[in-house]
Amino acid sequence: MIEINAVLPENMPELLVAAGHPEERLIEQIKLRGGAAVTSLLGDKNEVWLGRPQAFDLLSLFAAYKKGIPPLLAAQASGSDFVALQFVCSFRPAPECEFIRATMRVRLEPSDSIAYDMFPRDVETTVTMKRTFSISPELKFKFAKVAELGVSGLQPEQSAEYIAYEPEITTFALGENAPGWDFNKTKAKPIRGSRELFLTVKKPKGISLFGRFELSATVQTNIGRIPLSTFFLSGGTKPLISEKYLIC
Repeated sequence: MIEINAVLPENMPELLVAAGHPEERLIEQIKLRGGAAVTSLLGDKNEVWLGRPQAFDLLSLFAAYKKGIPPLLAAQASGSDFVALQFVCSFRPAPECEFIRATMRVRLEPSDSIAYDMFPRDVETTVTMKRTFSISPELKFKFAKVAELGVSGLQPEQSAEYIAYEPEITTFALGENAPGWDFNKTKAKPIRGSRELFLTVKKPKGISLFGRFELSATVQTNIGRIPLSTFFLSGGTKPLISEKYLIC
């Protein structure tokens, strides 16, 4: 088993601000990268960011930490690579607005690459995890849960040592090539702040891995529901943010 310190990516600049309902011809010209914001009809600016993903080759990690190669990894090493990804999506609603839904999806290429493990899975109550996590012999993420310790119970100097997840978070398409997370507002917990996400990918040996990271969301104001992706239908083929990376 190896341990990795999960560090929050920095410098996630805002690169797009769109107002009202842009014309269709303008939509096609927008190159969405990094961060985005939409100004509602009331002038409220709601922002989302997508941090640049970090990738770790699991075989190299086990070798670097001088740990024995897990049998599961050794058995598949001749035909497959396993890559762990860490990335962040962030939400900053305007004072009179709130995000009510959001979806983060990763489309993997080549198409026979699959999501081998995802974290977090289903989150129905607030949970706090230690930031240092392990990769188990089964190639699964293992985070130590901090029992009965909420975000409000952390001292400022301690907050960087922990990751807190708030409901509601669900995963989909585990074992497929386009996995993702759905975030839904609950009565007690709005969608705001950063969500650190982790994904282990199994891909063909020696083949370059690409990932298209897509983030869409819906915001609600005091005059009713206005999709944050006003001109990109949430969950459609044109999400609010779409970035493609050569991962490894």
